[in-house]
Formats: sequence, structure tokens, C-alpha cells
Amino acid sequence: MPAPAKQTVKRQEPFEVSPGFKLRPAKGTTTASSGVPVTTGGVKVSCFLPPWYPIIWEEMIYWRSKFWLYLATYMLSPLLFLLSFGFGVGRRLQMIMPGGMSYLDFLVPGVVALALFNNGVTSVTIRMFYTRLFWQSFESYRLAPVSNFSLCLGYTLAGAMRGLFAGLVVLFMVFLLVPSLRPNGNFAVAMLLASFCFGAFGVLIGLCLRSFDDQALVSEFIFVPVTFLSGTLIPVERLPGFLQHLVWLFPLTPAAELLRATLAGNGFNGQLAAVLGGWTVVFFALGWLKLKMLDG
Repeated sequence: MPAPAKQTVKRQEPFEVSPGFKLRPAKGTTTASSGVPVTTGGVKVSCFLPPWYPIIWEEMIYWRSKFWLYLATYMLSPLLFLLSFGFGVGRRLQMIMPGGMSYLDFLVPGVVALALFNNGVTSVTIRMFYTRLFWQSFESYRLAPVSNFSLCLGYTLAGAMRGLFAGLVVLFMVFLLVPSLRPNGNFAVAMLLASFCFGAFGVLIGLCLRSFDDQALVSEFIFVPVTFLSGTLIPVERLPGFLQHLVWLFPLTPAAELLRATLAGNGFNGQLAAVLGGWTVVFFALGWLKLKMLDG
């Protein structure tokens, strides 16, 4: 009696992945009338996630694991600036303020801008530096089916979210010290625009770093001058003549002035917003091009 013919069963995947991380039923599979795949037990799993979402997810998980440490660092430097400059020597600095405004009213938007800048730029710069040159985990994103644009956008949004959270923490702390201040919607829009600009700036710097020496040079020749010469602690009008024009090459200068104008209730300055938006486009484009150059 001849042996029965061996039957080969072709394995059929219940799902296939389409671009954009969207799960859909594979060809030939049966779905219920509601469109839910039967193989999921009635649970709908079809969803859409943008390509840059895993970067944000990774950054938020890492940030949540060290939440209290980050919260303390977000508060320390702004608190020192407010106590030493605002409540310490603020009355003596009243004479150098343009228009006779209170130095504390001048200082608060500058401290918020510093929080957005320091945390937005530094966080993404350090993360990209270590993932590229130390942990070598940056290459996992490069090998994944994610475009350079999405990769650059993901890290930019991660830096913007960290900077924005730091700015909100500082703003809450300012409410406790200066209850008379009343932010408005224009101030919130200015914070969002500045956060995205600083996130793009951090991505560009993180892609350009090649060693620990480069990181020290960036801190000394970029972060320190930008921090003290961008109109955050001292008015731009009181700087030496040649610096009054030079500091407008720093992205923190229009950000601090825009935050100060909106917090004072002077409306949304379109010219300052255009300058800040221009820097955002420049930084993002240069970071994108730098990322594409790494492919070569």
C-alpha cells in the first residue's frame, strides 16, 4: 500500500506591516464584520504610529526613570538666578533697566528662556553624543526603516519636550516667588517656538561632536557666552556697542526678548518670532544634512 502523499501546509502570517508602523490583515485572512481581525480574539490592533515615535518613547522612559533628579536640576540654577540677581542685587540694577522697568520683571522671562535653552539643548546633545560614540545604540535607528528626516525630527521633539517641561517647572516656581506675574497665551506660544528651536540646535551640536574634548569646547565657547550675553540677565542695550549687534546671532536673544514682550502684555512680536523661526529652520536643515552626510 503506497504511503500517503505528504501535505505541505503553507504558513500564512495573520498581519503584515505597512509603512508608518500600521498593522493590517494580510491577504487572504478573514476579518469580522466590524473589521477587527479574527486572529486577535476580537481586539483591534490596527493603529498608526509616526516613525519618530520610538525616539520620543525611549527618551521619555529614560527621563521618567530619573524624574526626581531631573526635577531638582531644573529648579536649582533658575532658583539661584532668581534669589541672587532678582531678590539680591535687583534693586541696585534698577538704574540700568531700559524704560525704568523692574529688574525682577526683566529677569523672570530671561530665566525661563535659560531653562528652555539649557535643558533643551544640553539634554539632546548629551544623549546623541553618548548614543553615537559611547553606547553605539544610535546605529540601531540608522539601520531601521526610518528616514533621516524622521530621525532628526524625533530627537528635536525630544529636546523640545525636555526644555518645555523645565520651563514649566521654572514658571511654577516663579508663581510662588512672584504671584503678581500673569502669563498669557502668547507667552505659551513663544515658549513652544523657543523649545523647538533649541531642540533643533541641540540635534545639530550632538551630530557634530566627535570626542569629549569637543563637548568641553562647545560648553566653553557656545553655552557660556550665549547664557550671559543674550539679554537674559542684563539688557542688550547695556552691552558694549559691538556686542549689541553680535548677540543677535545667538538664538537665545530673540527667544528671551519674545518671552519678555509677551509676558509684559505687549502682544506677539512677529519680527522676533520670524527671527526665532528662521533659526529653527536653519538648525533643523543643517542637522538633517549632517545626518545625511553620515550615510556617505
